[in-house]
Amino acid sequence: MILSLERLPTGASAWSRYVLSILQYGFPYIHPILVALISRNAGSVRTRTVASAIYNMCVQAASVIASNIYQAQDAPLYRKGNKILLALIAYNIVLIVAIRLFYMWRNKRKEAQWSGMTEEERQTYLATTKDSGSKRLDFRFAH
Repeated sequence: MILSLERLPTGASAWSRYVLSILQYGFPYIHPILVALISRNAGSVRTRTVASAIYNMCVQAASVIASNIYQAQDAPLYRKGNKILLALIAYNIVLIVAIRLFYMWRNKRKEAQWSGMTEEERQTYLATTKDSGSKRLDFRFAH
């Protein structure tokens, strides 16, 4: 939507700009999905607490930064602000793909180790391991 809004000609009708803006702001908010993924992938309560606090700090910092993207001198079309948002979207797409590939790689590595163990070795590992949370061999990341 933001790309459509950015590519809209300067002389376009106010209604077309209004419709694109409404569709853009009506897009689902990703915050609950990210909180759920952080909680699921944390593994232990200690890691979940730290990860949630760091995520919350990032959300608060993003709110401060976001309030400065659309500036008065860029009004009324906010071309510069839209370009900044497009760059942030592109960065996030690359970041999400990289994280997904990393989680898939880690899961595959752990699965290879886990599958290489006999049932007796697995039971011994589960009974004696000092690993916790996402460090355990039987833990798989959600992606």
